[in-house]
Amino acid sequence: MKQEFFLIIIVGLIIIAYVLDAVVNPLPVKLATPYEYFLSGIATTYIFTSASIVLKAIALFITPLWLLSFIGITRLIKGAILIALSGLIQLYSLQDIATQARVIPVEWALSFTLAGVALLIPAVIYILMGILGKAHNSMFPKEEPYMVTDPDYKPQES
Repeated sequence: MKQEFFLIIIVGLIIIAYVLDAVVNPLPVKLATPYEYFLSGIATTYIFTSASIVLKAIALFITPLWLLSFIGITRLIKGAILIALSGLIQLYSLQDIATQARVIPVEWALSFTLAGVALLIPAVIYILMGILGKAHNSMFPKEEPYMVTDPDYKPQES
């Protein structure tokens, strides 16, 4: 798939999520942590809000992977960046909901939480691919092709 299509998908998901947010009321629940929404069954009570949260989380999940695809860094570094990003956005949403600061809407905080948890999967995959790639390269080093420096050399015909 071309890179431009991912941008269109990300923007489309956010627009659909905003339309769903405009149709439904803000969440009236008080949560101790953002994980409580997904684990206690509240998500099944508020279906449209849950759909909005999932759509935003998918967009937030795709965005860093899409942006990292433009950068020519090793897989290990990409995995480390994704782990750090996952931790930071989960901590931010946890702080926002636990302190009830409401800097961002609850729906966005829950989307950050869901995207942060999902980002751990490609982070682990990138790290494993990086480690296995380094192990493979150390066990089977690439040999330089033999170059003939003699100008009079002619290969023998079989």
